[in-house]
Amino acid sequence: LVPGSSCYLNQQYASVRGDVAITNGLLSIDATSSGQPCDSFRLHPSFSNIRDLYNDGDASFIANIGPLIVPMDKYEFEAESKPQPQSLFAHNTQTQITQTVLAQDSSAGGVLGRIGDAINAQEGSDVFDAYSISGTPKILEGAPSISKPADVLSGSGVADFNQKAGRFEDNIESLSQNVVTSIYGETFSASMTNALYRTRLLEGVVGGVTLDQDGCFNNVDSSLADQFQQVAKIIKSRDGLESKRDVFYVSLGGFDTHSDNGPKLTDLLAQVDQSIGCFATEMKGQGVWSNVTVVSASEFGRTLTSNGLGTDHAWGGNHFILGGSVRGGRIHGRYPDDITDEGILSIGRGRLIPTTPWEGLWKGVAQWFGVNTENIESVLPNLPNFATNIFDATELYE
Repeated sequence: LVPGSSCYLNQQYASVRGDVAITNGLLSIDATSSGQPCDSFRLHPSFSNIRDLYNDGDASFIANIGPLIVPMDKYEFEAESKPQPQSLFAHNTQTQITQTVLAQDSSAGGVLGRIGDAINAQEGSDVFDAYSISGTPKILEGAPSISKPADVLSGSGVADFNQKAGRFEDNIESLSQNVVTSIYGETFSASMTNALYRTRLLEGVVGGVTLDQDGCFNNVDSSLADQFQQVAKIIKSRDGLESKRDVFYVSLGGFDTHSDNGPKLTDLLAQVDQSIGCFATEMKGQGVWSNVTVVSASEFGRTLTSNGLGTDHAWGGNHFILGGSVRGGRIHGRYPDDITDEGILSIGRGRLIPTTPWEGLWKGVAQWFGVNTENIESVLPNLPNFATNIFDATELYE
């Protein structure tokens, strides 16, 4: 989110960003109804589809969001008078914390996993399914006694045994059917049996699915497009899978632009934009766009200042939420009033303390997904620590 050309922050942006400032081809969006310090902002030139979704009322941004335990300013940060998130600026820990949405505990379960636990507990049955198209992320981890493990696919489809291991599939299944006296052995056997069952189910139901937008996805040279394509196929197969409440995880790496903040960033953001463009069009064609929410997230933002070649690890950043039911065309939260080192949120090197915690976004998303009010704090334990920039479903959705 780049301040509009008529906003006082635009001059600060140009000065602070220096050689990494983006000045050409920016895409304007209106923010007059968002209560921000600027009436307009601009998006990266690669974000044409997301700009169109914003203008159509299907996308919003959340300004300066990031992990927090409690609200703080630069003076409280410097004095260490308030608890701070674990291992700020470290990729591994901040990735975990962004996915747990519990900034003091990177070992906790994932926020989508806790949402699933709450939904299953409310319904009294297993109605929640989680899918990862990119490994085994923390965000999908729920309580084993309440929710089943996430199904893991790849961008090319269902992840099955490799050729050598596949020769022993029947033997593995037979071994897993034997009753043993150890609870650990029984748990392992049940997990293996479930994995085999889910793999066959997904292969049978999803394997042959075609999409109206297959050509669109295939024309995008990106693993992210492949992942969104698989998500779209699973959604199209929802009746055969008896889906009720599903969540999906996709990811794209390469944004650690210490030495290349120009062409590389342009290419990566184009992959995001084009993949989302294909996905949104496919969801509209399937008639389910109003039942879908897409949330972007990253472990941290990048420094506003340049290191001479690119940018370094920072804290707060800007993200988006998309969907047919999203109350779009607005910027939630609070964009900083001062992005220089003199600002109340700056801790140096263009690193800004977030004004919105991740809890602020996930509360409304969890409510939209069906989590009852009395269960929200089990999903977001730090929620009572914040009084502002916390958004209900009525604010994020129509």
